[in-house]
Amino acid sequence: MHEARFEFRLLRPILDSLQKDGIDIGSVLAKQGLRRELAHVQDTQQLSIIDYFRIQKDIALAADDLTAHFSRRRLTFRTGHYVVSQLQQSETLVELMDSLVDHFNMMHGDAYNSVRRSQHRAALVIDDTAFPYSFEGDPSLIQFIGECLLIKVHCLLDSLSGGLAETALRRIRVQRPNDAELRSLSAFWNVPTDHGWPTYELVYDFDAASRHFARNEQIDLSTTGLFNRVIAHLEQEISPAAPSFAQQTLAMVEDGCMRQDDVARRLGVSVATLRRRLQEAGLSFRDLVQQTRLNQAEAMLRRGRSVAQVADALEYSDIRAFNRAFKQRRGITPAAFARQSAS
Repeated sequence: MHEARFEFRLLRPILDSLQKDGIDIGSVLAKQGLRRELAHVQDTQQLSIIDYFRIQKDIALAADDLTAHFSRRRLTFRTGHYVVSQLQQSETLVELMDSLVDHFNMMHGDAYNSVRRSQHRAALVIDDTAFPYSFEGDPSLIQFIGECLLIKVHCLLDSLSGGLAETALRRIRVQRPNDAELRSLSAFWNVPTDHGWPTYELVYDFDAASRHFARNEQIDLSTTGLFNRVIAHLEQEISPAAPSFAQQTLAMVEDGCMRQDDVARRLGVSVATLRRRLQEAGLSFRDLVQQTRLNQAEAMLRRGRSVAQVADALEYSDIRAFNRAFKQRRGITPAAFARQSAS
């Protein structure tokens, strides 16, 4: 695998729309080392495919929407954990493909995905012809989203199958013509690409895709959500350095694992070791939990949830405790933040 790159201008229409919807795009950009002001980021700024999924993940968390606002049909972020837990029951790549197709069709409410079998090939087909994109009238943008989705699905399948998907992959099919501006994304693939197809397809060798692989009973490291698993897999395949303990811990906390002993167990270390490694990075587990809960609180308040509903959903002991924690970190009360967001 190679690191595909693209220019920031491809993301601008998406981020403009999300900013208008009240998402704090400045914080999302700052986490990637970009200027907080969207207007000040140069269109020619080069980003990697990992940057794209990190940005998409942050948007999904802020909006509590697994689709990252790309679909008019919202899926709560926690559904990613559900999908991964279901996929991990599979023992062959074909079973993984069938499970992924079934669960995403069920959640999206229509048959946008399918698996096509032949004597020598098994293809995962994504047909977005009738998909309810939030961004309409921009074919290049839709094609960009579609090709990134193809990369995400393949990384997910490869991660869960222990590398079998990359070995079994024979070709991919995309909608754009060969001379389109998105050709830089082709750098990711080590197999031939067919252009101008009506659908997106991952075509695998059927015999290889039917082999059994060792099922991983435990979610490994920082891959409890769909985005975390894909990002971690890309980092391992493209970048030699593994995610830090702090990154892995934050990824688990963001996906709902709020108990320190549970995180330590999944990382394969003691609680004392986890504390020490976080301290070396200038962090504490409590700080990571509080920061994540307040990020979630902001997202819920922006969507019109009441202060009492948010305090209850995030399991604060009472509204006063929630008010104290929010004001200490944000400088204003949750109610004042909600009023500002509404205005």
